[in-house]
Amino acid sequence: MKHAWIIKALLFFIAYYVVAVAGYEFMAAHALNPPANLSTPVDEAIPFISWFAVPYVFLFYPFILGAVGYFSLVRPEKANRFFAALFGMYAVSYLTYFVFPVAMSRPDPSTLPGDFLSQVMANFYRSDPPLNCFPSLHAASSTLAAYFLSKEVRSKALKAFVWGVAASVILSTLFVRQHVIADEVAGFAVAYAVSYLAERKIGLGEAVGSYFRLRVAVTAVLVGVFSAFMIYPLLPI
Repeated sequence: MKHAWIIKALLFFIAYYVVAVAGYEFMAAHALNPPANLSTPVDEAIPFISWFAVPYVFLFYPFILGAVGYFSLVRPEKANRFFAALFGMYAVSYLTYFVFPVAMSRPDPSTLPGDFLSQVMANFYRSDPPLNCFPSLHAASSTLAAYFLSKEVRSKALKAFVWGVAASVILSTLFVRQHVIADEVAGFAVAYAVSYLAERKIGLGEAVGSYFRLRVAVTAVLVGVFSAFMIYPLLPI
């Protein structure tokens, strides 16, 4: 079928939404054991800094959704490889949440300062229970996106930029008090491992050469729309 890759891309989009949104909410309500706490004195000493809401919220969603769109529509020959890693990451994370749930101690939303970015995080706290922490999906998703996207560019500067975005998201999770260091280390390790395996074990599909500019444009629009959909409810307006 000439345009089978379009159907595959649509199925990947739907599966990703179900796993990332519905699956996350389901796992937050189901666990085999009471939640543990992995916080250390170092974690407790890390202050809340509202500026880190920028990478945590405003960079994270376009970055991850951009990778999803890119490997679905722009480079669909690599979709099997990318999504195998992505769903593998979620499978490992969700199994860990069920068997070994970890909770995060974070500020009461009502005690946060009144500036814009602090209130963005206050809204995030209200919408997201302090569970599903180990491994961190922000860290894992960013690592996975950076792993695959960095291989799409030859420039060392662009590779550094892609990994820099991922690093800023990982670091931000600590300073917005959403995760502890152990969560980040685990998230990075899980994502890097599944990405490495997927890259070496899963072959490439057939490249799509037609409508390249249109596919890029559609990807940009979809990333913008869905990023806005995720970010808008967090804005203090």
